Amino acid sequence: MLAMEPRLNLGRLSILVERCTPPIPAPRRDLEQYTTPGEIAAVIAWDALLRGYLDSSSRILDLGSGTGRLSLALLYVGAGLVVGIDADPRLLRISSKALSTAGFNGRYQPVHYYVSRRAGLPVEKGSIDIIVSNPPFGVWKRGADTVFLRAGFELEPRVFYAILKAGNLDYHTRIAGEHGYRVRLLGRHVFPIPASMMHHRSRIRRVDVDVVAFER
Repeated sequence: MLAMEPRLNLGRLSILVERCTPPIPAPRRDLEQYTTPGEIAAVIAWDALLRGYLDSSSRILDLGSGTGRLSLALLYVGAGLVVGIDADPRLLRISSKALSTAGFNGRYQPVHYYVSRRAGLPVEKGSIDIIVSNPPFGVWKRGADTVFLRAGFELEPRVFYAILKAGNLDYHTRIAGEHGYRVRLLGRHVFPIPASMMHHRSRIRRVDVDVVAFER
């Protein structure tokens, strides 16, 4: 039985995510840290709810959890517990505080871990129902998005939601197929990236992204 906030809809969920979780402070280029827009986090959580993937007993992993925006969206629509994995301990502290302040104390478990090709995730295969991820786009570290995808697929979740740089859907479809998954495109969205690094020349750069669900 889901315990969802009364009068919640997609638009309100997007607003709550933006209001309750801060953007990533001083993002690191080597980790390609980009703040997940509240609108996209809401779209993913809402899809998981409407498709019947989500209930209060679902085991959920937020891979590259940042300040906790995807985690928060899922908790608002009824998730019982979300495990957030991130390589940056600053962001784990921020996400823990934000989600606790939002009323989800004890329902978010932060884990400090660097996702790499050399080692799998510190999670048992088959123990996760839903994975959500805003992985690196693979622009500064080629193939970084693939590392996240393969690590997630190895856990064999029921569904794996990801935000991926547009233009590589055929490639991502092939990677998914190698692990027994097919791709469902939720939509193409504009992902705003505010100027926050030395190489940024415009105040806001807008990048097209594919929001996808990998399903069996």
